[in-house]
Amino acid sequence: MNFSDTFRNLEIAEHKVGVIWIGQAGFLLKTAGGRKILIDPYLTDSVYHIMEKEEGLGYKRLSVPLFEPNEVIPDFLLISHEHPDHLDMEAMPVYRDQENLQVITNTGCKEQLVEAGFPENRIHALRKGEEVSCGEFWVKAVDCDHGELCPDALGFLLDFGFVKLYYSGDTGYTPERLREAVMERPDVALLPINGAYGNLNGTQAARLAADLEVTACIPHHFWTFPRHLGNPIEAVGAFRELAPRCRLDMDMPGRVFLYPRGEDPEERSIHG
Repeated sequence: MNFSDTFRNLEIAEHKVGVIWIGQAGFLLKTAGGRKILIDPYLTDSVYHIMEKEEGLGYKRLSVPLFEPNEVIPDFLLISHEHPDHLDMEAMPVYRDQENLQVITNTGCKEQLVEAGFPENRIHALRKGEEVSCGEFWVKAVDCDHGELCPDALGFLLDFGFVKLYYSGDTGYTPERLREAVMERPDVALLPINGAYGNLNGTQAARLAADLEVTACIPHHFWTFPRHLGNPIEAVGAFRELAPRCRLDMDMPGRVFLYPRGEDPEERSIHG
C-alpha cells in the first residue's frame, strides 16, 4: 500500500492531531474529523527547473516526494511565502481544480495564485496578526524574519483547542520579530534548521524552542537540495543542551507524530 492509500485510511483519535513531515519545509496534518491540512508542500522538481541554468545541480531534488500532488487532496492549503520551494507552482494546477479546497497565505502568494487561475473566493490572504476559522481549528498569521527579499513571509499558529502548533515559516533568530509567537505559548514547533538563506540553524532552532517553551519540535528544511545544507546532528546536541524539556521529533519523512503527546506516544511510519 502506498503512502496516499495508507494516509487516507489513517484514523486520528479525538483530541489528537497527526503531523507528518513530508520533506523540505512541508507538512501534512490530519484531524480526528478527517480534515487534511497541507503546509508549504514541495512535491515536484520546480526549483531545479527554475534555477538549472544559473545553478546547475545546486537545486536538483535529492529526495523522492512521498506522494504526487493529485494523490493527497487537502481541505486547507497553507503557504507561508512566495519562494518556489514553498509555493510550488508546478503542483498548483491540481489544487486549483479542487472546488472545496481553501488556501491560507499572504498577499503576494494570492496574487500569483489568482494569476494562475485560482478563484479569489477560495484564498484567504492574511496579514500578520490576522486569523481565520477553519472549523476544527483556527489559523493565525504571525511575523517571521525572512529578510528583505521576502518581507511579507508569514509564520502560522494552528490552534486546535487541545493543542497549539507553531509553523515558523522561513525565519532567522530575531527575537523581537518572533515575540508574538512566543507569547502565544504553542505546544509544538515546526522549525527550519538549514542555517542558510536567513534561516535558523540547529543551535538557533534550539534557542527558539527554549524561548517558546514547547514540549516537542519537528525540524525541517534540510537535505532537499545540494545547496540547502542543514546539520541535523548540530540540532541534536543543541536541543539537548539548550532546550532539554523539548523533545526533538526528528525522523524520516512519512512518520506520523500524534499531538499532544502521551506517556507512550503512538507514532508510525506510512512510507510508500
